Amino acid sequence: MNSDRLLNTGEVLRVLDIPKHKLVYLFESKKLRRDDFLTLQNGQRVYRQGDLNKIKQALLEVMPKS
Repeated sequence: MNSDRLLNTGEVLRVLDIPKHKLVYLFESKKLRRDDFLTLQNGQRVYRQGDLNKIKQALLEVMPKS
């Protein structure tokens, strides 16, 4: 995947194979900061390849330990 390519929320959810509520939770619980991600003028949040790593890390932090 090209690192310059921007992904919309739906693409991120597919790539990470997570439901939308998990991504929403990460923002609402402040595990991810909205300001750290690019937002277009129309309000749509878009993500870079490096952002996927931030999201994966945040998911690991909130997942229950087995």
